[in-house]
Amino acid sequence: MSDFPIHPYPWQLNDWQHLVQQIAAQKLPHAMMIAGPRGIGKRHLADALAQLLLCAAPIEGTACGRCRGCELNKSQTHPDLLWLEPEEEGKAIKVDQVRELTESLSKTAQQGGYKVVIIEPAEAMNGNAANALLKSLEEPAANTMLVLVTHAPSSVLPTIRSRCQMRKLPMPRTEQVLHWLSPLVVGSNTTPDALLVAARGAPLTALALLQGDALEQREQTLQQFVRLTLGQVSAIEVAANWQSGDVTGLVEWLLGLLHSLARWRAGANDPQIELAPVEWRERLNNLNLPLLHRYIEKILLSKRQLLSGANPNKQLLLEELLLDWGALLRASTNRAMASGH
Repeated sequence: MSDFPIHPYPWQLNDWQHLVQQIAAQKLPHAMMIAGPRGIGKRHLADALAQLLLCAAPIEGTACGRCRGCELNKSQTHPDLLWLEPEEEGKAIKVDQVRELTESLSKTAQQGGYKVVIIEPAEAMNGNAANALLKSLEEPAANTMLVLVTHAPSSVLPTIRSRCQMRKLPMPRTEQVLHWLSPLVVGSNTTPDALLVAARGAPLTALALLQGDALEQREQTLQQFVRLTLGQVSAIEVAANWQSGDVTGLVEWLLGLLHSLARWRAGANDPQIELAPVEWRERLNNLNLPLLHRYIEKILLSKRQLLSGANPNKQLLLEELLLDWGALLRASTNRAMASGH
C-alpha cells in the first residue's frame, strides 16, 4: 500500500474519533455495519479500523506503521485480516465463502491479537450466505471484529442488521469536499464545483471521474438521456449503449438525477438540473411528481436486484426502464393537458 497507515478522510474524523474512544474504553462491538451512499469512503474507514486493531503499538489513535502487524498489513499478507466479497464483481457472496470464513474464525488469531473481517458489500450476501453468517454474529469468538460495509442497509437481512452496531455515514458537507478536492483538480480541465456536481456530492466518485475519460463518459450519458427525453433517440438505442458499461453505476446515477428532478419540480434549486439544456428543462416542466416518485420506486427495485448479485439481462432491464421513462413523459403531458396547464 502506498498510503500506509490509512488515515480517515477529513469528513470522517468525528466517526473515527468515536471508534478510537470505543477501542480505548474496550467497548467496541463484535460486529459493526458501516452504511452510507456510494463514493464516500466507507471501505476506507473499515480498512483504517482494521489496521488500528491489528497494530501492536498504536500512536494517538493511528496504526504505528512499524510493528509486525503493520508490516504484514502493509504487504497485505496479515493472516488475521480477512475479506469477504463477491468472487466476481456484481455477483453474490456465496454460502461456501461464508462457511470458509466461519471456519477461519474458529481458529486462534495467528498474531495473538484481533481477528478482523471486512464484508463488502454486505447486501451481496444471498439468503443462504447471510444465514450461514448468523452463528458468527450470535456467538462471536473473543477478539473478533466483523465490519460489514453496505451501500443499501435495507437490502441486508434484518437478522444480520440487528446483530450489528449501525454506523451510518452521511454524504459529506460540500465545503469539506471542495477543500479536499481543490488541490487534486489542479492541471485538469474541470473545476472542483463542476466535478462535485457530476459526482452528486460523493468525493471518491468525483476523484474517480478525474481518471481517464470517466468525466467525458458521464457527460455523454447525460446527453443521451437528454436526447431520449426530447425524442431524438429511442430507448432501445440508449439501452444498447448503456448495457456495455457499469449498469449498476448507471442505475445509481439515474436515480440521483431523478431525485434532483423531483426536488427541482418541487421548487428547489439543483445545480445539475440548472446546468442542463434549456429545452430539456422545458420538456420536463409538466413532469407529474406522483408518477415520478412511482418511477423512482421501480428503479430502486432494479437497483436492489442488481446489488443482490442477481444476474438479470442488463439490456432488457435498461430497455424496460427507459421505455417506462417515455411512458411517464407522455402520461405527464396528457395529465397536464387534461387539467388545462
